[in-house]
Amino acid sequence: MSLTVFAASIVHESHTFSITPTTLDDYRHSQYLEGEAIDGAMRGTRTEWGAVLDLADEFGWHLVAPLAASAVPAGKVTDQAFDHMMGIITRALERAMPVHGVLLPLHGAMVTESHDDAEGEILRQVRAIVGPAVPIAVSLDLHANATEDMARLANIITTYRTTPHTDMYETAERAGRLLQRAMQGEIKPSVTLANRPVLSGLDHGRTTAQNGAFVEMLALVRKAEAQTPGVLDIGVNAGFDFADVPFTGPTVLVTGDGARPEFREVAERLADFIWDSRGRETVRLLPMDEVISIANKAAPSDSGPLLIGDYTDNPDGGAYGDGTNLVRALLAAGIKGVAVGAIADPEAAAAGLKAGVGATVTVDLGGKTDPRFGGTPIRLTGTVGAVSDGIYVHKGKMATGTKANMGPSFRLDLEGMQIIVTSYPTPIVDREQFRIYDIEPERMNILACKAMNHFRADFEPIARGLIYVDAGGICSLDFKKFHWRKLRRPIWPLDLS
Repeated sequence: MSLTVFAASIVHESHTFSITPTTLDDYRHSQYLEGEAIDGAMRGTRTEWGAVLDLADEFGWHLVAPLAASAVPAGKVTDQAFDHMMGIITRALERAMPVHGVLLPLHGAMVTESHDDAEGEILRQVRAIVGPAVPIAVSLDLHANATEDMARLANIITTYRTTPHTDMYETAERAGRLLQRAMQGEIKPSVTLANRPVLSGLDHGRTTAQNGAFVEMLALVRKAEAQTPGVLDIGVNAGFDFADVPFTGPTVLVTGDGARPEFREVAERLADFIWDSRGRETVRLLPMDEVISIANKAAPSDSGPLLIGDYTDNPDGGAYGDGTNLVRALLAAGIKGVAVGAIADPEAAAAGLKAGVGATVTVDLGGKTDPRFGGTPIRLTGTVGAVSDGIYVHKGKMATGTKANMGPSFRLDLEGMQIIVTSYPTPIVDREQFRIYDIEPERMNILACKAMNHFRADFEPIARGLIYVDAGGICSLDFKKFHWRKLRRPIWPLDLS
């Protein structure tokens, strides 16, 4: 008998201190796929949806998939956008009933205007339709702020195990294979959650340094999985720091067969490590003067570019992506061979496109969203070196095979510097983001990227070095800069030592 599986996703990582709301148009600019379009866009990709489609083929599922939607991190998702998308999902689910199982590739750190725990609300609405007996499996981003409601309403939760996130496919595959076993009656899974009073921990989930706290945690997790009967999967979420909600912070999620006290014991023992390892970091944000000093040093020939991560202005963390402080400092230092990816400024992008390739254009670039963070606009005169619709295909190790969209955009050429100017806030994760503007990243002296961790997968293999700068963006790691209203207190590092 063919099993009917319902799958859908609304994905967002919400920076609640951002003044930029996330609208339905933001989803449509990023990824908004309905019905058959999901198969056409996602089949064969190294994503959760690529895994869902492959599992449906392998197990012969009758797959009902009405929506796959994802937007670049920013401020809270508007109620209008969330309600619209949930309407598509719930109406399709009601039409599909009865279903044997539900598979939801989510993020885990979405906040809407009305729901601090948006994933919990998704699960609440889905559970209300399918009832208590239908198994629900969820896959989460490693930076989820997981909640007790999510653990209670889902039967299975799996989590990425890498940052950069190169295991999206494998994470959804684990969830789907456990769902198949649950639908066949082989297992009766449930989820146990544990956490500690920690806002930011586990080295932000980085797996790029073997001495990192998250890498050590993963070793403990694999040992616990092997030694504890009935444990089906253990997910560890490093949390998303920039969400002012009661449950922000790292969590442990144990998916077990049944409801045994051993699962709680495992979850709490692993959660102790969250507390014990607090404060261990493998990345340091450098002040601007130190970054410029390093960038000024002559590069060995054929050694690849120096990567500079503009960490605090990275749209992948919900920042505005229009900060100018790093560009201003590099220009003032007269450093040559610099490519900047990217400054989000739709007004400047429109001016460059109107002028056309080869034209001289003057723009007041960046710093328009909230000049308190990342720098004020900078007036630049240069040449339009290339133009693009901003659409590219990921060819690196993250989200391989998927399309992404930076919006109408152009390359501004200055003496010693090329700046990609986009219409949409754009985290840099893939070399193709430079190549569509005729920039070969391997040949540059400096790549100044709006990026935190994910660009390391595709760029670090070609680089001579990597440094991070604190250029004053809204993704600051000085958490006392923010006015917290909802976060549970006391909590480390704001209150506890």
